[in-house]
Amino acid sequence: MSDPFFTLYRDLPRYGPGCDDATREALRRLGPLAPRSRVLDLGCGNGAQTLVLAASLDDPSVTAVDLHQPFLDELTVAAAHTGLGDRIHTRCDDFGALDEPPGCADLLWSEGAIYHLGFAGGLQRWRPLLAPDGRAAVTELTWLTDAPPDDAATFWRDAYPAMTTEDGNRAAADEVGWIVDDTFTLPASAWWESYYAPLAARIAVLRPDADDALRAVIADTEREIDLWIDHGGAYGYVFYLLRPC
Repeated sequence: MSDPFFTLYRDLPRYGPGCDDATREALRRLGPLAPRSRVLDLGCGNGAQTLVLAASLDDPSVTAVDLHQPFLDELTVAAAHTGLGDRIHTRCDDFGALDEPPGCADLLWSEGAIYHLGFAGGLQRWRPLLAPDGRAAVTELTWLTDAPPDDAATFWRDAYPAMTTEDGNRAAADEVGWIVDDTFTLPASAWWESYYAPLAARIAVLRPDADDALRAVIADTEREIDLWIDHGGAYGYVFYLLRPC
């Protein structure tokens, strides 16, 4: 039996909010990186941002890590089609338990995935992987107000109870040995055009023949989409650009 989550998300352009322009903006704000930089893209999904990293940096070696092999297979095909296959290597593994040697990466990257470990937890686990002069860029779901609407607060208290404000994440990063140099919030288009609109279109295709398990996933997903339409200004993904203390 197929997993209803992966049935819903298969073949979408992205598996979470994000956009190529935001990835490029994060790279721009980080400043120049040395040629042939070693990049770890952690929780890469189907690798939309991986392709941008491989195309934008100067002859990098990008290792894209995800637990779901079909996502990595999608990335491998896309990399070959865009002529980036020699720059991207995939690895099916748990990004919270990598056995890479210390200092193996010049750049740590993670879009929409660090929440699996918690913001502080992920930064703490990944810090040894970074070279002494390395940098990191991660997106984290963040409250954009100190007084979120009740519906949004209730939903995210259940879905991601560790979610906090930018100030809270800055303090958490500091506690585990990181400095946040810069931040910016992803635009609304990164939620709707890149993610929710294609997801809603796929729901419309799947709904007529969905079994009970898939219908339950669809219902949860539509609740999330409706919440963002009503209260998306209260929360968002924030890019955090960091370096170790």
